[in-house]
Amino acid sequence: MKNKLTYLLTGVALAAMLAACGGEETGTGATLATVNGAAVKESRITEQLAQIPQNLLQGREAEIRKQLLDRVIDQELVAQEAKKLDVAKDADYQQRLKLMTLQLQADAVMARKISETVTEAAVQGAYEARKAQLAFPAVKAKHILVANEAEAIALIAVATPQNFSQLAREKSTGPSAQQGGDLGWFRREAMIPAFANVAFSTPVGTVARTPVKTQFGYHVILVEERNNAYVPPLDQVAPQIREELAQTVVQGYLADLRKNATITYADTPGAAPETAPAAPAAQ
Repeated sequence: MKNKLTYLLTGVALAAMLAACGGEETGTGATLATVNGAAVKESRITEQLAQIPQNLLQGREAEIRKQLLDRVIDQELVAQEAKKLDVAKDADYQQRLKLMTLQLQADAVMARKISETVTEAAVQGAYEARKAQLAFPAVKAKHILVANEAEAIALIAVATPQNFSQLAREKSTGPSAQQGGDLGWFRREAMIPAFANVAFSTPVGTVARTPVKTQFGYHVILVEERNNAYVPPLDQVAPQIREELAQTVVQGYLADLRKNATITYADTPGAAPETAPAAPAAQ
């Protein structure tokens, strides 16, 4: 997770650098630092922080804010140097800026079209229409993870559907212990094969009679429900649906733009002219 966060912070910083204006005060809010007289405002950090998923922050907001501030200071230093060197006049810079501007324009146009079309109502409608496609065989189960087989066998001897959650909270070393070992609904492919085989073959409402060994330890499994056509809730699949709808919108929008435009292809320089196929030789 640390590598993922580092990668994300770097990406956020690079994106923000494109908007940096060396030697000029930008942003709003409190001044967090000055770089050769240029103020670094609170909003520059807040904007970048908002691009980081909450699950990656995990109580580290103060630490990450400091990292972002250091990156913004680096941005400001480089931006000031770029202004001093007058790189904006370089031909390569101008070419890259032109290409980037075209891409930003395309992104802005498509984002506006997507926001107008891919509404919450559209996502809900697509979800309802695709329920049959989204369905998959699934099991709802709980588990208790322990270090050795003897402990797992002892738990199986006393575990019932009624006391399983309490046993999980007391004995399990797995991350789901505080949730009573609850794993929720899952498809077979989401689990290690040995675990999945037992979970999908144990009768509903019973504790598997043998523990399952994995690289994490020994699992005691309670199967609560099974559904051969389980449909995940909307909040789990909404991002996927939005992405699919967005792709469809973009493709359709581009097709409409082409349809309503006058597009003339110039002859390709150096291309050989098309000729009719030669007549077959006389017999």
